[in-house]
Amino acid sequence: MEIANEIITKEEGNIGLSFLTQYSIEELMKFDGIGTAKAIYIKAVCEFAKRIKIGNIHSNERITTPEQMSKVFMLELQDKKQEIVKTAIIDSKNRVIRVITNSIGKGNASFVDIKDILAAPIKMGAPKIAVAHNHPSGDVSPSSEDIDFTLKLNDACNLFGIILLDHLIIRKQFFL
Repeated sequence: MEIANEIITKEEGNIGLSFLTQYSIEELMKFDGIGTAKAIYIKAVCEFAKRIKIGNIHSNERITTPEQMSKVFMLELQDKKQEIVKTAIIDSKNRVIRVITNSIGKGNASFVDIKDILAAPIKMGAPKIAVAHNHPSGDVSPSSEDIDFTLKLNDACNLFGIILLDHLIIRKQFFL
C-alpha cells in the first residue's frame, strides 16, 4: 500500500491509473520496494488491461463515427513517447478486422511509406482502411506534412479501390 500511495502521489494530477503504462520497467524499479519482478508484473497487468479494452472495442461493432474510430486507436497510441503510425483494416460492414503498426518513429516524427500502409489491406482484399498516428506533444493540429501525406494516401487508396475513411491524430489522454 505504501508503494502504491507513493506512485499515485507522484502522479497526483492524473485521473485513473493509465499513467502506469508510461513507465518503463527501469522507471518503476526506482520506487522503493519495486524490484524487477514487481515492475514486470505491473507492466504485464497494464498490458492485460489494455488488451481487454482493445478486445472490447474490436468486437464486431460497426464503426460509424470518427469518435468510434478514435477509440480503436486511442489505447494503443495515447501513452507513447514516440510517434507511431497504425492502420485499421475495415470490412464492408465497417467492422475493424485488424489493426497493424506501420511505423514507430523517433520522438515527434515518424516516416511511413504509403506502400507499407496499403500492403496488408491489398493482400486481404479489404475495402476500407483508417489510419492514425499520435502526436506525443499533445498538439492534434495536422502539420503540412500530415495533410500532404493524407492527400497522397487517399489518391493511392483510390487506385486500388480502397476507401480511406479517416486519418486521425491521437493525443495523450488519461483513462483506462
